[in-house]
Amino acid sequence: MESGKRRFVDTSDEEIEQKRLKMSADKTIKQNIAAATIFREYLKVKKMDPGFEQYDTLKLDEVLGHFYMDVRKADGNRYKTNSLQCLRYSLNRYLKAPPYNKKIDIVNDESFSASRENFKAAMAELKRMGLGDVEHYPCIDEADRRKMYTSIYLSPNTPFGLQNKVQFDIRLYFCRRGMENMPQMTKSTFSVKKNPKTGLKYVVKTLDELTKNHRSSDKEKLQG
Repeated sequence: MESGKRRFVDTSDEEIEQKRLKMSADKTIKQNIAAATIFREYLKVKKMDPGFEQYDTLKLDEVLGHFYMDVRKADGNRYKTNSLQCLRYSLNRYLKAPPYNKKIDIVNDESFSASRENFKAAMAELKRMGLGDVEHYPCIDEADRRKMYTSIYLSPNTPFGLQNKVQFDIRLYFCRRGMENMPQMTKSTFSVKKNPKTGLKYVVKTLDELTKNHRSSDKEKLQG
């Protein structure tokens, strides 16, 4: 061992906190602080103690439940679902990081079940308002589609193949959400029309499906 070097050094609490802070990117730290600032401003407006870092679990759960429902952007407009979700995760990280080092998890702990249900309700409301995120499935590759259409499984020359082909075509061209609206479809859902210029017939839907008005968040399992 070199002279002056020790196997075990003394790391102060302050140094430990600084090392833990450096685990997060600067952008993440800024997001955490911004979320805490918004929550603190909310508490001040509601005439509540802004020092939420010192709240016990029961009180924090109750206040967060109202916050998820009440919070708006600076201009008074509603957040989109991904923004509200980021706000929640940022608060969670803020409480866990130095100097507070909370052992609680406002996203996953059962002690925050009430605020979690309010969060889900707030997310569902935002989606009903058209403020949710849309995650589309990737397109089926052209080569794969060709392989499917030329296989016996989608052959229109057999009852089995014809049924499969019709079902696949309906899902591919008319169903924005897979099988979700299939049970409500009938013969009157579709109409056959003719292109006046080419004389070719084509199929259209006579009614569009209802806007999705449920689901809280497809990203609920993401960790903050």
